[in-house]
Amino acid sequence: MSHNERDREMSPAERRRRMEARRRRQKAQEQRRRKKLMLLIGGGAAALVVIGIFIFAVKHFISGGPAAIASKSGTYVIVIDPGHGGEDMGMSNGEAAEKQVTLDICSKLKVMLESQGCQVVMLREDDTRISKEERVQKANEAQADLLVSVHCGYSDNGSISGAVSHYKKGSKESRYLAEMIESALVKESGALDGGSGEGSYSILSDTEMPAVLVEVGYISNMEEAGSLTDDSYQNDAAKGIAKGIIMSLEKTE
Repeated sequence: MSHNERDREMSPAERRRRMEARRRRQKAQEQRRRKKLMLLIGGGAAALVVIGIFIFAVKHFISGGPAAIASKSGTYVIVIDPGHGGEDMGMSNGEAAEKQVTLDICSKLKVMLESQGCQVVMLREDDTRISKEERVQKANEAQADLLVSVHCGYSDNGSISGAVSHYKKGSKESRYLAEMIESALVKESGALDGGSGEGSYSILSDTEMPAVLVEVGYISNMEEAGSLTDDSYQNDAAKGIAKGIIMSLEKTE
């Protein structure tokens, strides 16, 4: 998803913030490389152990388990919107396509939310193009408790990086959801905190539930694009978004 960036000099504080974010990303990337190396060295038995640990972690990644987020009126319904699809590739850096990154992360997010007792409605589950109008219609028909749309950021300035969360204008619930998602996503993935703010996208303005559009990283930044296509990073991003959703739902209880 493209943004018009204002040319400006970075302040010393901003420069320090970006350097710290870079160190966090490098640390997270090193940890992921070590995990992959352990799988290669350990062979099949180690792989089975890691898979078992992952499954357990997915089911219990938030204290309290499924019962902690059971709605008083029943099961929470969450709409997940993987941006773009089909001939609509979204943004690309020539190697990674936004439409695939969003689908990969949302597929992981769906599993995590379902493990916590949520009912998840995916607006697309394969490489299919869905119009903005169709997305809004399907989301409203779901009568969901909230919606999260996942995209990638893009800038002509290849040094811009980080995660950004946009929320429905005038909605306190959407703002809180965006803040929770942004905080957890940054913590889990090590991405730069790009903050949260109001957005005018149709998936936010035309839907009938609290809604957030989150950009999980800039695909125009070559270093960050490498992370966006990495399976471990995608897991971390999905986990962060899921935690943000759960924290938001817990406040409504």
